[in-house]
This record gives sequence, C-alpha cells and structure tokens, in this order.
Amino acid sequence: MLRPGLRSATRTQFAANRHDAEDLAARFPALLAEAKKLATSLAHGLHGRRKAGPGETFWQFRRARHEDPHSAIDWRRSARSDNLFVRETEWEAAQTVWLWRDGRPGFSWSSDAALALKRDRASVLLTALAIALINGGERVGVAGQMQRPVHGRGGLEQAGRKLIMHSSDPDALRAVALLGQPKAVVISDFYEGAPVWQDRLSAFKAAGVSGVLMQVYDAAEEDFPFSGRTEFTHPDGREPVLFGRAQSIAAAYGARFEQNTGNMAALARAMGWTFIRHRNDRLAAPALLSLYQSIAGDVR
Repeated sequence: MLRPGLRSATRTQFAANRHDAEDLAARFPALLAEAKKLATSLAHGLHGRRKAGPGETFWQFRRARHEDPHSAIDWRRSARSDNLFVRETEWEAAQTVWLWRDGRPGFSWSSDAALALKRDRASVLLTALAIALINGGERVGVAGQMQRPVHGRGGLEQAGRKLIMHSSDPDALRAVALLGQPKAVVISDFYEGAPVWQDRLSAFKAAGVSGVLMQVYDAAEEDFPFSGRTEFTHPDGREPVLFGRAQSIAAAYGARFEQNTGNMAALARAMGWTFIRHRNDRLAAPALLSLYQSIAGDVR
C-alpha cells in the first residue's frame, strides 16, 4: 500500500540497515518491558492450567487416600509426619502456539512519531501473549526463527528476543511444523491481499490447524487524512506516486481498504480462524485480551 514517506524504515544501503539494527537493539529493553507490563495486566484474573494428572513434573504432595496404591506413597516425605503423602505430578497436556509477525519494510512504519510502528506494536502484542501462554503452561514457537517450540523462563526470554529483534519472510509460515495440532497467531497488515495469504496459509488449513489473523494497521491508513499535493512512496523502493489533490482519491481508497479487510475476515472464517483488527493509535490491552481469549479458548 502506498503511503506518505513519513516514517518508513525502508533502506537499501548497508549503513542505513546497520543504523536500523542498532536502533532496534537500543529499543529492545523498552519494548520487552512494555510487553511484560502488558502481560501482567492480562494476568489479573487469569489462572494457569496446572492440575494433577499423568506427567513427569512434580507438582505437589497431598495426603494419601484409601484408594491410593501402596506404591504411590512417598515414604521420604511421609517419614517427616504422622500422615502418609502421595507425590503428585503435573498434568502434561501443553499445547503449542506458533507466532509470526510481518517483517516486510511496509510494516515498519507509522504516520506519526507519536504512534508505534506497526511492527513494534505487533512485537509487543505477541511477546505479551507468549508470556501469558508460557506462564499458563503452554509452549510457544516463533515461525521462521525457531525449529521447535519453547517453554519455561528460558524459553520466554528466547521467544521475546526473536519476536522483537528479528523478522522472517512470510514464506516461513509454510515451513512450520504442524505436528500435534498446534495453534497459530499471524499478525500483518495483509495488504498483499487475501489470495496471497490463502496460499501462504494453505498448509495450516490442510492440517486443520486453528488460529488467529490479526490485522495491525496505522490510523492514517484507515482515515486517509491527506489532501492537496501529496507524494506517496512505496515501501519497497518503487517509484513514488504524486497526487495534486489527494482528497480526490479518498473515497476510492477507503472502499478498497475496507474490501481488503473484508476479504481477509472472510478468509479467516473459511479457515475456521478468528480475525481481529487493531489500530496503532488504540490501547494495546484490549487487543491482547482478544488474542488471548481466541487462543486460550482452544488450548485450555
């Protein structure tokens, strides 16, 4: 999608690319802290899935009952008390959720310095979601960045760094391991159109995988507040387009924008997925809650 060249992160020279990488590295602690704070706000009122059941991870001791077999008694713990105790393990039925955000130049943009880059908002949302899922006992993978999903504190740090610091091509979605019926969350502006995304997600649909498509977009991309002589640049470096009266194309642009959004929503429904929209001038917490509820409804 064409856009005024206000905050595009498109670069072709090595020095500019290095500058972008250094800038992202400098912003990483702040973005990670934002994600952790967002996950904390979600955690209030949410509870993990830990419960007793078949597994290898110790969960808790409990008083022995009449129906417990003699072999289930933990004699070392029982020796410290007048009661008999059974060593319970934690139920291991963790699901895997694969996460991916768009890394294309057009996604590294915002119309105003006061607004988050679409890429950064997506990174924060996915990192906060990863924190909530891992804390709830699930496994998380970053498509195109990890060969296998991770869990636990170490996995959380690894996933957060991958989601914020690194990007992968959309074709990485074709290589995701779909064993064990994982879930998926894909965040993009989806401006390449529903047919392109239908092809990219075909393996997920064929495998019966469920998930969420979240469209993250800039406020100006929906409102089109431009008028007068305006030059629109293309994020991949193609020739800019100049309009003498930008307001003359506002209606046609708006119709095309809504049509593309409707097509993506229809694609999500056809796949049995959830479609969520989020503007970068809106609070992130409601968007995270929608993401979590859509995924947690399946993995819990």
